[in-house]
Amino acid sequence: MTTLLVLLLAYSIGSVPFAYLAGRLAGRDLLAEGSGGVSGTAAIERLGKVPGAIAGLADALKPALAIFIAQRLATYEVSAVAGVVAVAGHVWPFTLRFRGGRGIGPAGGALAALGSWHMALAFAGMVLGKAIIKDSAPGALIGFFATAIVLSLTGAALTLSLAGWTLLALLITARLVGYRKADAPDDVSTATLLWRRFLLDRDRP
Repeated sequence: MTTLLVLLLAYSIGSVPFAYLAGRLAGRDLLAEGSGGVSGTAAIERLGKVPGAIAGLADALKPALAIFIAQRLATYEVSAVAGVVAVAGHVWPFTLRFRGGRGIGPAGGALAALGSWHMALAFAGMVLGKAIIKDSAPGALIGFFATAIVLSLTGAALTLSLAGWTLLALLITARLVGYRKADAPDDVSTATLLWRRFLLDRDRP
């Protein structure tokens, strides 16, 4: 019962939409602007660097809070699951009818809270992605892939390694299956559509 309550609390913490709330405080609805994303990146683009960065940091700390609570009420293994569940809450929050962010920042926060320095690889990928293709997310995904591989090859705890791979799968799923404001075009192949979503986070060129 304790484990279930911890995981429900983790999902609830993850579902607090800090970027959306920052937008509402500024008199704007991030769900109705641009791609409709509710993330730190979207907040920076639409609200400015300072409020956006604060919202993004708050989002990244949500899994850390869930892990902190779980480690005091349950085991390390449960805390790792709680971190993943909190990221899922950020991506699919019940508070916004399951329309959230893409989870990059919160996933990094989860790995950091679990004691993994390897999340620096994801941060490096994010920086390179922003510098090379002007979009940090694809680079961050590559960085998370590298993180999961390094965790597996360097003898990290099995729980931490599994958390890395699970977070990577969650981030890719969020990118490929996430909400879209417009219907997908009928004149492109599924492979092309998925590639656009992965690289551009949209259905059309």
